[in-house]
Amino acid sequence: MTQRRSFLKKLAISGVGLSLTSQGMANSFSEANFSFLHLTDAHVRRKRKGDLGFEACVQKVNSLSPQPSFVLYGGDQVFDGMYTEKEEYLDQLSLFSSISSKLQMPSYHCIGNHDIFGRSSRRKTSPNDPDIGKKLYMDTVGMEQSYYSFNHQGWHFVIMDSLLEVDADHGPSQTHAFGKEQLEWLRFDLGKHHGMPTVIVTHIAAFNNIGQINASPELLAMNHMVVADTKEFREIIERHTVKAVLQGHSHIPEDYRFNDIWYITSQSVSAAWWGGNWKGYEPGFTLLEVRGEELSWKRISYVWEAQLEPEDNLERERIQEYKNFLEDQRRLRKEEIGQ
Repeated sequence: MTQRRSFLKKLAISGVGLSLTSQGMANSFSEANFSFLHLTDAHVRRKRKGDLGFEACVQKVNSLSPQPSFVLYGGDQVFDGMYTEKEEYLDQLSLFSSISSKLQMPSYHCIGNHDIFGRSSRRKTSPNDPDIGKKLYMDTVGMEQSYYSFNHQGWHFVIMDSLLEVDADHGPSQTHAFGKEQLEWLRFDLGKHHGMPTVIVTHIAAFNNIGQINASPELLAMNHMVVADTKEFREIIERHTVKAVLQGHSHIPEDYRFNDIWYITSQSVSAAWWGGNWKGYEPGFTLLEVRGEELSWKRISYVWEAQLEPEDNLERERIQEYKNFLEDQRRLRKEEIGQ
């Protein structure tokens, strides 16, 4: 155990990923002045013209002025590697790579559950397929590690991998967790950069309030919506100068502040998987601005009309249900204020 901890400590100190040298870290964050974006859950695919929707998103990003320094992708950038045929998954990878290459700024990737190929009981490939796992996605977007860190203008950024590979009765699978090895790496990475304002990106959330939002007796927020080791993760990051944790997965924007750390879930680039805005939020992303040691943020939407397929009856029902809900809310408000 001591040798393993020593190895992981050396790994963090060596600067896994894109961390700068100690000379680079000497840049004072008090002079930092830049912005960056968090784009998550794009779910790029040809169906519903999701590829064109993502192009509209990229165009919106490129039109921002002043232009952000970089993009943090939050995962689930392709529609699905868990449940779709391999040929279609590879096509989605190609589409995402081609369209994202049009960004006029650098980008950094976080891996999502739908980015991973075949680690599900519903896989459309043999459990012995050698391509099962994260490699196809990582190779496409140029990820050398599934978790890593880098610095920018005196700020520290950490990209986490919230999908822990496990073996199940049906074959290769995954669970929503960071795992002990990654949390051990995180301890020493944050220790190396202690005192630097830090932003962490994770696809699966550390905090999620869907259970409370929907008054769910099944406590959905703790069932597939947050990492299993969120307490261990939280206790580590609270020891250091972490400003924010950027989250995805739920497609519902929310923010929650706890022990001086902002947990920000961005709205989905694809809204409801390119099936309309029946979740109540337009497709969009989060713009974050750094001024010295301070972080602020706002949500940005962009215009995209859902292009439903003939068979998308469920989506049409949900869109109508949401319209009915809004109409009921307007009616009740008028009733309550006596109009």
